[in-house]
Parts: sequence; C-alpha cells; structure tokens
Amino acid sequence: MNFNVRLFKRINALVGTNKWLDRFGRAGAEYVVVGMLVWFVVADLSAYLPSRRAALLPILFLGTTWTVGWFLDLFIGIIVREPRPHVTHPESKLLFTPLMNWKSFPSDHAMSAWLIFFMAMVFHLPWAWGLLLLALWVSFGRVYSGVHYPFDIVGGAAVAGLVSVAAYYTLVMLV
Repeated sequence: MNFNVRLFKRINALVGTNKWLDRFGRAGAEYVVVGMLVWFVVADLSAYLPSRRAALLPILFLGTTWTVGWFLDLFIGIIVREPRPHVTHPESKLLFTPLMNWKSFPSDHAMSAWLIFFMAMVFHLPWAWGLLLLALWVSFGRVYSGVHYPFDIVGGAAVAGLVSVAAYYTLVMLV
C-alpha cells in the first residue's frame, strides 16, 4: 500500500467518530466552494465597484480559467483513469455519494477552490488570504468524506496553479 492510500485511510478512518467533524468535513467537501465563489464576486465588486469594466475583468478571467482548468482536469482524468477511493477500497467510509465514480485524479473541487484563491491573489482582491483557509477546508473535506485521495487534491491544486500562472501572464500582456 502506497503513501497516498495509507494517508487516505488514516484520514477517512475518522469518519463517524465525531458528528461535528463529519459535518465540518462534508461542508468542506460539498458546499464551501460555492461560498468561495460568492466571496470572490463580493470582494471583486467591492474592490472595483466604481468601474463596471474593471469589476468584470476578474470575473471573466475566473470563468475562463475555470473552464480551461476543468477541461484540463477532464483530459488528465481520461488519461489516468483512477477510480474514486470507495470503488477501489470498499471498506472506506463515504459521507455522501458522488455524482461520478470513474475519475478521482485530479479533484475538480480542489481545482476550483484553489483556482478561486489564486485568482483572488492575482487580482489583489480584498480578504483574499481568507480564501486560503477555505481552500484548505475544501481539500480536507474531499479526502475526509472519502471521495478523493490526498494526491488527487494536490493534482487539482497543481492544475489551478498552472492555469492561474497562465492567466497572470496573459493579464500582464493585456495591461
């Protein structure tokens, strides 16, 4: 058993031991990324409100980079073909049933959460560092809930980082 699986099993073994930890893990796995998106939009609008055009740019960049990141995640997933942990390890515990089981690597939720954080940093949005804690919460929740291995999270964060760097350099060329 490799390190990735051992770490997953160690974290996933905590499921069911504490109802508050279960709620915390599930919230991170499913809902926090939506809150991060709302945070991004509110921070963007508060930072660039006098100029509608300036306020629209971060939102357009986030939407574009998310689309590119999602397609990159999908492409990598088709190549790697790693099933979710509960498929490979039926003894693992699930807090909810994921929509699909064929792709675990890289994590789309982790990519989305880290992309929101990275793009908030690129655009110097207020309160951007708070999004770091939320991205970590999403990352923990996906593993804790039994739907991803730890390296799936790292893969999603790496895709977000790659797409964010490309967006940053594109933005520098435009300005």
